[in-house]
Amino acid sequence: MTDEARSTTTEGGAGGVVSAPEPVEPDTSMRAVLNPPLVRMLLGLGLSSLGGGLTLALFVVYLHEVRGFSLQTAGLVLAFQAALSLIFAGFVGMLVDRIGPQPVLAVSCLLLATATCAFGFVTTVPQAIAVSLLMAVGNAGTWPPQAALLTRLSRPEHRQRVFGLQFMLLNLGLGLGGLVAATILDSTRPSTFTVMYAINAVSFLFYFAAVVSLRGVSGPEAHPPDDGDGPGGYREVLGDVRLRRYLLGALVLLTCGYGSIDSGLPVFMTSVAHLPVNAIGLVFFLNTAIIVVAQVWVLRRIEGRSRSRLMAFAALVWAAFWGVVAVSAGFSPLVSGALIAAGFGVFALGEMIFSPVGPSLINAFAPPHLRGRYNAVGGLVWGVSGSVGPVVAGLVIGSGWGITWALGLAVGCLGAAAILSSLRHLLTAEEDGRAPHPAEVAG
Repeated sequence: MTDEARSTTTEGGAGGVVSAPEPVEPDTSMRAVLNPPLVRMLLGLGLSSLGGGLTLALFVVYLHEVRGFSLQTAGLVLAFQAALSLIFAGFVGMLVDRIGPQPVLAVSCLLLATATCAFGFVTTVPQAIAVSLLMAVGNAGTWPPQAALLTRLSRPEHRQRVFGLQFMLLNLGLGLGGLVAATILDSTRPSTFTVMYAINAVSFLFYFAAVVSLRGVSGPEAHPPDDGDGPGGYREVLGDVRLRRYLLGALVLLTCGYGSIDSGLPVFMTSVAHLPVNAIGLVFFLNTAIIVVAQVWVLRRIEGRSRSRLMAFAALVWAAFWGVVAVSAGFSPLVSGALIAAGFGVFALGEMIFSPVGPSLINAFAPPHLRGRYNAVGGLVWGVSGSVGPVVAGLVIGSGWGITWALGLAVGCLGAAAILSSLRHLLTAEEDGRAPHPAEVAG
């Protein structure tokens, strides 16, 4: 408690002394955090993640093994979809600020439901491209309005936990969906894929129902009358030095993290550490299980701590992970697998810190009327890092420098830690999470 809080008496009106109210600590219990509208939205999000888990990793496999596309063609279709999602993201952010997050997210759910169901029936390249176009628009229209809507539905002191719960439900849904898909899908029976894509489509309809059921959150935020700087307010967004510093640090960190994990780590495990292919699934499942079990515990431990330092700590954790990966190549496959699995379990700690803290920070300093644009720009680093990481991994590991690749990623994470830590002097105590938001004190 601060010295101001300890002082509980002030001068009274007639020379007397009256008691000043003790400041009330913000209630961050899960019961206080999870108001009914937020529960409905998180349940819808969780169901859509479960559906996504059924098909997430199957895009190229489905087009190649079931529909007969060449691997190159299937990869180009996926790259086309990813590139379009990045292109549309900026427009989506502007749209969120113009008409509000709820209608944008609702339409995106319908687009994804339609495109996902149709994808189960594609047989030609033009059909795959057309469906990928719809998927790209739907994917681009998900994160900015979703983040803005979660922010609008929660109190400032609860938002870090809300984004943490979102991340936990995402992992739970993807993990369970992947397990179900592994038991049902058969590349010799195209109908099993068609059914899975149809189920995924239905999951988006559940999310749509949850979004449209929300009341009182459909319109845009009030904004200053002079907000109209040509390209939809992005000049003001990109002029924010706090956002630029965050984007630089996050881009480096995510390129050395998720962008390299999803494609590079499996290749390292099989070609450098000489592990069997089925070890990949076990290691990734362990990572997901740890997140699902420990996320709430981590959220309690990071409450009230500096967000910039927490993100820097997450970067240091990831640097240590890549150091373990590099060292693992010098041992037998059994020991290598154990080291990588243990390291990936620790990597989950960094995930459980960065995933709630990063979005919370962006929405802490984003003006309400520009939240859509801020979240759209913040989401771009995920798409860019997801494109750069696999290319670097393919070139470096393919050239026989797997250990150098892992050590380079460790150095990159250390650089990201320095950048993210430097954010502290650009943020107010409230934005950095070190002090209650003014709305919390007033409320």
